Amino acid sequence: MRDASPHPELRFPLERLQRLDPIRKWKVEVRASLLQDLDSPLQVGDISLPPDEVVLVDLLIDPIRGGVAVNGKVSVNWNAECSRCLRQVDGCAVAEVEELFEEHPREGESYKLGEEFIDLEPMIRDAVLLELPVGVIRCAAPEECLAAAPAYQTSDNNSDEDQDRKESKDPRWAALDDLTFEDE
Repeated sequence: MRDASPHPELRFPLERLQRLDPIRKWKVEVRASLLQDLDSPLQVGDISLPPDEVVLVDLLIDPIRGGVAVNGKVSVNWNAECSRCLRQVDGCAVAEVEELFEEHPREGESYKLGEEFIDLEPMIRDAVLLELPVGVIRCAAPEECLAAAPAYQTSDNNSDEDQDRKESKDPRWAALDDLTFEDE
């Protein structure tokens, strides 16, 4: 039975390991679009991978008793919006992989070993998603970030002096200015 994978560049032929001088290195560059479904892009929170982004895969593949061990690096650039100034923030995710492929994989511990090929796509997708940063993303330079943050002007109507003084506030919180609370 042949292994069917829609992405041949993500399939490692096992016959390479059976040669007298085995070829164990696997270096490939693939587009992030190959690792995602049309309905679900590679994304964690606000951090996403553009479909045309290149994923660099550099692996060393070794046959072991009962399976194949895969070690190496998977790296990709990601982008998101800064949570403070809303400018684009770019970064690089580098995943160190040490995985096992077996004929009868154990869920969460190993991947499926095909008869003729190793399908690297699920492992690469998992490695990339686990390395994307989680949480609040901000620019590297806080001073520039604060200066570039969007602002809007409001005036305070309590006194004549305060009416002349304008205060700069973050527009994402503008809806809160319309709230009024009754005094108890």
